[in-house]
Amino acid sequence: MTDLSTSTLLIYGFVMSAALLIGIIQWVRRRYEALAVTAIILSLLLPLVSFLYSINRPEGMDEIAYIWQQARGRSGMGVFLLLGHLYILFWCLFGPEFKRLFAFLVPKIKRMIQWFKNRKQKRNNNNMKEEM
Repeated sequence: MTDLSTSTLLIYGFVMSAALLIGIIQWVRRRYEALAVTAIILSLLLPLVSFLYSINRPEGMDEIAYIWQQARGRSGMGVFLLLGHLYILFWCLFGPEFKRLFAFLVPKIKRMIQWFKNRKQKRNNNNMKEEM
């Protein structure tokens, strides 16, 4: 990872360290064990695999652009790295808060579904009135 700026590497290291720490904490607390173990494994595995995978990149292309290009070209390893990094990012943002996120989103989704049902019912009632 030599072509990336120092600040990008610091942010990457911070995110990976945070994912590892959050995963260990959640695993020890026995909450979301499967997700936590997945985060622990990916946070240890992704930097190494990314480094090894980006060794054969073209001259002048940084690692992020190369992995993105390979993922868009549907290379198996490129897609794995992209999805792994997205999982780690999602884990860092929402990992410890899955229960709160679920409790926050479910009523809103139910309300949206009910709104669509009511709208469809009103539309059907208006169509029936117009036909009479």
